[in-house]
Parts: sequence; C-alpha cells; structure tokens
Amino acid sequence: MFLFRSNSISTPRNSAVINPGSERNSFIMSQEHRNSRPRDNANIPTAHVAPVRQEVSVKPVENNDDILEKKDKIIQNVDEVKPIISRPARDPVPNRIKIVTPDLTPRRNFSRQRRASEIVPQEERHKLIIQSSLELLCQKLDPLTIINELREKNVVSEDDIQAFQEHPDRRLICESILHNLLEGPYSKFFIFCDILRNNNDYNCLAVILDVMKDTYDVVYNIPAIPSEEVPVMEEEKAVTFEIGYYNADTGIMKPVVELEKTRDTSKRFSRDSLFFKRASRLSYMSVSSEGRNSEESVLINHGTPVINICISGHSLHEGRAKGLSKVVSKYNCILELRIGKTQLTGRDVGHMSQAIQNSACLAVLDLRLNSIGNEGARLLSVPLAKNSHLRQLNISSTGIDHEGCKNLCDALKQNSSITDVDMSFLEIGDSGCICLGNMLKQNKSISKLRLRSSGISWIGCGILFEGVQQSRSLNVLDLSRNFIGDNGMEMMCRHLNEKCALVELNLENCGITSSGCAMLSDVILSNKTLTNLDLSVNFIADTGITKLSAALERNKSIKTIGLNMCGITNDGFSKLLDVLECNPTMTLLKLCYNRLGKEHTNPSATSDDLKYRVRIVTSSNPKLKILLWGNSFDD
Repeated sequence: MFLFRSNSISTPRNSAVINPGSERNSFIMSQEHRNSRPRDNANIPTAHVAPVRQEVSVKPVENNDDILEKKDKIIQNVDEVKPIISRPARDPVPNRIKIVTPDLTPRRNFSRQRRASEIVPQEERHKLIIQSSLELLCQKLDPLTIINELREKNVVSEDDIQAFQEHPDRRLICESILHNLLEGPYSKFFIFCDILRNNNDYNCLAVILDVMKDTYDVVYNIPAIPSEEVPVMEEEKAVTFEIGYYNADTGIMKPVVELEKTRDTSKRFSRDSLFFKRASRLSYMSVSSEGRNSEESVLINHGTPVINICISGHSLHEGRAKGLSKVVSKYNCILELRIGKTQLTGRDVGHMSQAIQNSACLAVLDLRLNSIGNEGARLLSVPLAKNSHLRQLNISSTGIDHEGCKNLCDALKQNSSITDVDMSFLEIGDSGCICLGNMLKQNKSISKLRLRSSGISWIGCGILFEGVQQSRSLNVLDLSRNFIGDNGMEMMCRHLNEKCALVELNLENCGITSSGCAMLSDVILSNKTLTNLDLSVNFIADTGITKLSAALERNKSIKTIGLNMCGITNDGFSKLLDVLECNPTMTLLKLCYNRLGKEHTNPSATSDDLKYRVRIVTSSNPKLKILLWGNSFDD
C-alpha cells in the first residue's frame, strides 16, 4: 500500500514546520515534559502567531502485520485485563496537558461576578463600590496629589511610586491605583477613603463612596423582617447606583459614563479582568485632554457629583427603612431614590418622611409596587407639602384609593416644585377625580400626570377635565385603561378647546367607538397644541377613521397618532394615506395588529395599491414612519 502525505497541505501559514518524527509535534505538551526539555529559542511562540494545536508532522508507521496475533492474545487473556476506571472531570490529574499561550500582560484570575441577589460580605463590598465609581474617580481625581499619603500608609509600594512619577498619563495612574485597591483587602480601601475625606478637594468623592457603603450596610447588615407578601424572586433583587454631575440651573443630571472619551474599541485589556473590561474604554487619554469639548470639561471640573440609589426586591421593612432614612438625612448628594418593590408599608413611609422633607437634593422619589396604602399616603403628604426640591413622584401600584388620593392632592396644592406625578394602577375612581380636578386648578407646576388603570368612568373624566382645562402647566395626560367610553369622550371634548395646554393625550383602551370619533374630530380642528394622540385598542374601525380623516388633513400640530388594534382594514388605511398625502407634519403613524391585507370594499384599496402608495408617501416625507407590525399587509 502506497501512502502519500504532504507537509505543505497540513501546515497552516505563519506556523513553524516541525521535522517529522520529532517528539515535539505540537505546542501542546505536559508541564513536566515541557520543563525537562532544553529551551529552543527558535520555536518560541510570538504574539503574532497564536499557538494552537498543530498536527504538522507524520507519525512513524508501525508494523501491523501481527495485529491478528495481538488480537488473539488480548482475547485469551481477557480475565487478566483490569477494567479502566474513568476519572471524574474535576479530579486533578497529574501532568495535565496545558496549552502554551503567549500573554502580552499577566493574567489576573478574577472571581465570577456576584449575582445581585446574593449577600455580599463586608470584605468584598469595596469591589462593587470601586466598579460603580470608577469613571468618577478617574475624571475628578489627580492621583499625584495624594500619592505620598498612599505610600506612607502602604496603599501603594515604592516601586509603584517610581513607575507613577515617570508616567505622563494621570488617568492611567488612577486606574492602576484603583485596580490595586480592587485586588487588595478592604482595609486599604478604607484608608483610601479616609485620605479623600481629609482632602478638601476630594471630600465630595469620599461622600459618594460613603453613600454606597452605607446603603450596602443597610441592605445586608440589618436583618430583614419577614413580610406577609408574596416572596420576591432572587433574580429581582438588586442594588445599583448611578453617578453623575448635577446642573442646578437646568435641573438635569448627566451621568459620568456619557462623558467618557470615545477611543478605539479595538484596544482592550485582558478578557479575564472584569475591571479592565470596563476600564479599557477610559484609559489612554487624560481628563484634561484637548479632545473634550469645553462644556464637558466645565461640567467635570465644576459640576457637583450626585448619586442615584436604586433598590429593588430587597425588603426595606422596619429597621431597614429606618437605616435608609438615616442615609438620606446624612448625605446631601442623593438625587434619586428608587425603592420600588421593597415591601414598604405605610409605617415605613412614616420612618422616612422626615428625611424626605429635609432633603435639599432629592429630586426623584419612586415608591411603586409597595403596599403603603392610605396610611402611607397620609404620612407622605406631610413632606410633599413642605419639600421644595422634589420634582418627580411615582406612587403607582401602592394600594392607595380615593381617601389617600385626597391627602396627596391637598399636599400637591401647596407644592410648587413637582412636575411629574404617576398615580397609575390605583383605585382612585370618580371620587378621586374630584380631588385631582381641584388640585390641577391650583397647582402651577405639574406637567405630567399618569392615571393609567385608575377606575375612572365617564363621570370622573368630566370632573377631571374641568381642572385640565384651567391648568396652564399640564402637558401630558395618560388615561389609558379607564373605561370612559363615548360619554367620557363627549365630556372631554367640552374642555379640550384652544385654551387647553395639553400636548400629549393617551386614551388607549378606553372603550371609545366610532361615535366618539365624531366629537374628537371637532377638537382636533380647534386645538393647536396637541401633538401626540394615542387611540389604540379602541373600537374605532374604518367608520371612525372616516370621521377623523377630514380633521386630520387640516390639523397642522399632530405629529404622532396611535391606532394599534383598532380593527382597521384596507379601506381605513386608504383614508389615512389620503391624510398623509395632504398633511406633511405627521411623522409617526402606528397601525400595528389591525386587519390590513385581509379585507376591503373599495376596489382601489387592494394590498398592492396600498403598498405602492406607502412607498410614494414615505419617499416624499423622509421623516414619516408607518408601523405595520402584526398585519397581513406588512408582508
């Protein structure tokens, strides 16, 4: 038998060719064998050629003429053969085969990222704090100003000092120091925080670190009291922070991650390091680089660092609520406090009310999915009436009814800072609309009010819109999933005149039929401020579209209209295309999950004709988007 094998076929490019029969026919070998062989500098793998398993040699051909004899021998001595015992996969094997890989940088073995639901030990919390505050420290901290103190207290070594002093990039120095703290014990991190705390220039950074530390202590050190509610899944538990710079003039916080310098994404550190995965985007450029625009530089150099706290899933009942209240009272840099679904009760709100009232920085309070009830609403109304910094309040799904709504509305009458209120999924009913309407007549700051699924009927709708009509600040109103029907539409249209300031109105799933569209068309003709109208999941059909189309053609303010799941066929879509051809101001039309492509009575409304018209309309108006998901027509 003639055998032929070519080395050039099995040898990949840019790889070393090893002589046939050589005992080193691969880069894979046992550690013991590799250490015993003499070093061959010519075959050292470089960074340009990744060493992989390479079968580039011809194995010696063995004489197999006696294979039958060997087989007979094996069969005859079968009783003497010992069974092969398989070794478990995790059992350490001596002389385990290893793959030789060139490392440009030493590998660092980091433990897996801890799940948010797991209890974080005290000695490991500093790692989470450093990872959350990495970008802030790299932007604000000049490590050379505290390098001597770090050396005196053995946070960094003498060799590190020499390397840092000769390096021109202070940002890379800062990252190196933080990496040492990340790998080191908690005691070094405590010393680092103490150094920042005693430095007037960096005291604000120490405060941010202390907020995260104290928050972790509240969640993990204070025992949780069992709650009668349904247990929360472990995957829902989380403690997260967001750090940014707050502009007091605009009232806007810009996260630090949005200010980082964009750099070549191909430059990355070792994949094994969770720290350097994040840090790879941050290095190589100093924070004072000319590449940053002046606005960002001013914000970094003179902006006030603030922090947002978000806790979900973890119980904050009783003792933890008191502990969190102390954190809010102690630090004046907490901008947002989002503690939804944390098993808070009305009594717990009372523990935190004083801290909320006295906070001069807190702008967002999110208490959603906590059963605080009317007791919590009563206790919350006191700080709401006196706090002049709070801007956003979310109390959706908190078990409050019309009685609690009355207490909150009385407090909101006196508050001139809150602009966004979410009271969705509460049993407010028509009685609560009386309080809301009176509140809107007196309040001059609320611009967004969400009342999704609040048990409001057509009677409450009429009472509510009396206040909406007189409000000069309310721009966004969400009444979705309230069965107001055509009677509610009639009551609404009486007050939606040209003096109304509404810009966005959501009437999704409100039981409106084509009869209500006739009254709505008159409002569309007279109102000059409404830009976003959502009528999805209503019984509008083609008849309602016919009643609305004439008004939509003449209206020059509405840019977005939602008509998802309204039973519209090709005939109604043809009317809407007529509107789009006459009205170029509309930029978004939502028609998802209708009956397009299934039926039509107009001979000119076939699917092919409508597809052609869609192409014409969208090409003439590049800003226009038509959403057609869930229709036979979208094919």
